[in-house]
Amino acid sequence: MKYSFDIEKTPPFLAFRALREIASKSIGEANVLDLSQGEPGYGFSPSRRGRRFMSFITMLDADFNDHQMIKKLFAYRKREELSEIEAKIEQVAMDNFSPVVAKELLSDFYEFMGKLEGILRNQKLSLSRFDVYYELFKYSTLSGGRYPQPTGHLLLQAVSAEEYSEYLGVKVWHDELITISGASHGIGAVFKALGREGVGFLKEDDTVCMTSPVYAPYNVIFNQRGIHVKSLYVDPESGKIDLKRVAELKKSKDRIKCIILIDPNNPTGFAANDEFLSAVAEIAETHNSLIVTDEVYFRFFEGKKSIVSIPSAAKRTVRIDSLSKIERSTGLRVGDIYVSKEANEFISENILGHHIGDYPDFHNLLILAKSPGGRNIGLFQHITGIPGPSISMALAHLILGKDERKYFVGDVMKKMEIFYEAIGLERKDNIYYGMFDLAHIESAECAKLCIEEKLERIAKKGVVLMPANLFFSRSDRRRKNRQNFIRVSLPNLSFENTRKAAEIIRKTLEN
Repeated sequence: MKYSFDIEKTPPFLAFRALREIASKSIGEANVLDLSQGEPGYGFSPSRRGRRFMSFITMLDADFNDHQMIKKLFAYRKREELSEIEAKIEQVAMDNFSPVVAKELLSDFYEFMGKLEGILRNQKLSLSRFDVYYELFKYSTLSGGRYPQPTGHLLLQAVSAEEYSEYLGVKVWHDELITISGASHGIGAVFKALGREGVGFLKEDDTVCMTSPVYAPYNVIFNQRGIHVKSLYVDPESGKIDLKRVAELKKSKDRIKCIILIDPNNPTGFAANDEFLSAVAEIAETHNSLIVTDEVYFRFFEGKKSIVSIPSAAKRTVRIDSLSKIERSTGLRVGDIYVSKEANEFISENILGHHIGDYPDFHNLLILAKSPGGRNIGLFQHITGIPGPSISMALAHLILGKDERKYFVGDVMKKMEIFYEAIGLERKDNIYYGMFDLAHIESAECAKLCIEEKLERIAKKGVVLMPANLFFSRSDRRRKNRQNFIRVSLPNLSFENTRKAAEIIRKTLEN
């Protein structure tokens, strides 16, 4: 192969690695400006307060699980020991931190506990303060917890459900959430449950609908399973849907069994507006489709509407989310699948029908499908919980990190503005990602080069980009040549380096 990748064959997530290697060899690893990776893995997670609080929780975990202490506290659920527990908490703070820091940590601790207790009441869970301490420390959650779920699992479900209730505009209950190790785990579990490994609802030669462009692994999932994909075309540079295509999909003779929605979208960075969501709901109603919505980037868009807020769609929707992007902590591996009680009943009876077989309902099927490995539904259910340390970190982020999260989102917005201004393109209302045709900024001479050559030239100058051709469906690529499109991810670099990367791209293509 003449170049490090082939735009028509190499998956985007392998292509950018080849380009990064070129950049690293050309200018040194420390000088690489990487705009390819969607994971916000550079710099610190937003919640510095949450991470510091986690260190205190770790110390408490160690002390409460001392072999002598465990015999005295928690072992028999003696609620009269509450004062002794809280005295121990204060002692650990004073023994391990300066007086000023100890005071701050104790203030954070009791704020954390107060907010957590309020959330539990709102979720109609009758846990006393002793019960919460028991959930946090009894089985040394920070050393991994226990099978089948670490003890703090219920707390995380409650906190997540209350946050969703706040920004989705619908009441979410803790027992409507299925915890997963990040969104990828959830995606795998859903299609494992529906596919040949599970109940056989989605089988070879069936038809699903997805936007194009779409997060590339979804294209691979259905290609490998021999499932036909009908594309809902989206303008990659404005986020607008093709209304003519909506009408065609509604009239499709092939039943669309499932609609997959990545909203806000990866790779375009656009959020679906009301018109977009209504169109999806209409297609689903026409074909009695299941809707799977992947909403990992939802919290970057203030005031955004989810498809679960549309009643006709909510009853048939499975929602997947995770904390990896909004908390800038991709290694956290904390997420959930949301299926409301109403959706569970409707999907079980009216969409899956006889496919549900011996499973009590769809919710139960998804829990069992979390098991790792091929056809093993339910076999390893006991090891599919979120590890204890991730539970504790997620709780710290969710309860104490909201203010810092706002700063992070503000920084991402600023970087979007900087990049588009420096590269000389108009930014619409996309966030986190940008997607555009290099033809907008390249010279006539550069336009004669193949995309592999262009991206390698840019990489030799130190900037790594993601080729976006394979984010588009096959039918979309037949309609229009998408080879010259790239995706940029903008949360990672500093303001200065974001501008520098954009200028390098523009100058390289103008020459």
